[in-house]
Amino acid sequence: MPKNRTPSTAPQQDEKTPAPASWRRLVSVALLTGAVRHIGALLTGLAMAWWQHD
Repeated sequence: MPKNRTPSTAPQQDEKTPAPASWRRLVSVALLTGAVRHIGALLTGLAMAWWQHD
């Protein structure tokens, strides 16, 4: 009697590895991260200029 086995072409999903993020989400996160860093740098520059002015 042959045993029922899944074909080797079936995708194996490991519960430990998360599903890959879509490229749209990666682009959105990259743009958001860049914007936050840019705003942070501007605010830091303004704070330093205000702190050092006479």
